[in-house]
Amino acid sequence: MAVYVVGDIQGCFKPLKTLLKRAKFDPELDVLWCCGDLVNRGPKSLEVLRFLKSLGDSCVCVLGNHDLQLLAYAAGGKSYSGDTLDEVLTAKDADELIEWLRFRPMLHHDAQLGWCMVHAGLSPLWSLKKAKKRAIKIEKELRSNHWGDFCKQLQDKKFRAHDVEKKVKRKLFSAAVLTRTRFCTKDGLFDWFRKTSAVSSFVVKPWFAHGKAKWKKDCRIVYGHWAAKGLVTNQKHVLGLDSGCVWGGSLSMARLDVQKNIPIHTIKCDACQQINNE
Repeated sequence: MAVYVVGDIQGCFKPLKTLLKRAKFDPELDVLWCCGDLVNRGPKSLEVLRFLKSLGDSCVCVLGNHDLQLLAYAAGGKSYSGDTLDEVLTAKDADELIEWLRFRPMLHHDAQLGWCMVHAGLSPLWSLKKAKKRAIKIEKELRSNHWGDFCKQLQDKKFRAHDVEKKVKRKLFSAAVLTRTRFCTKDGLFDWFRKTSAVSSFVVKPWFAHGKAKWKKDCRIVYGHWAAKGLVTNQKHVLGLDSGCVWGGSLSMARLDVQKNIPIHTIKCDACQQINNE
């Protein structure tokens, strides 16, 4: 059995299918992991959701910020400039797709492989055990009858820079960490707005660059979300796979059941390149 993992798809259906074909992906034998942001901004979000849902247990998707945006919009929340989500919500199977999406995990860990998958990152203060507990609490919100209210609160984007004690705000903070993280301090103080690939500070660093991060004792992490930074393949503890397909870059896929020299394949989305060149 092969385990493949793909970065932020964001509706780029054709390059996804091409990568899987090149890898000779067989859903009867293999498993596909998706790092979140399955939808939005790209041309074929509806097709992506239908395809991944059809794979059943052969596909494991964690939720990203754009997936949560779809859920919020479906619940009556705001739409933002550049969103391409209407085709999903007007589809005949919209309710089924939204239900399927609500039941995707926030974090996935395979102890045998030694890999954990999240969309954006973890706090340096979190062990893997603590991260799992945080993720489960968010998942319970998304699978409850008041999932829409929770998702619409995530649209506020006024997340605290640090952890909080109140239950609801703590869940919102945890969701932000898992789906929006780029830079933070070793003490778990987050900068939600900086999107560049580097920062000139010894205090604020990429979330995975803090040497004593607690989760580093437990696993390696594969993540997406950070298109500006692109592929991150030179770190011992992480593998970054958002190579900005929807922004004119590439869609990237790696094979995780290989201990050394992990193979990574990339392909550009012609439709997104055309849009970004106009």
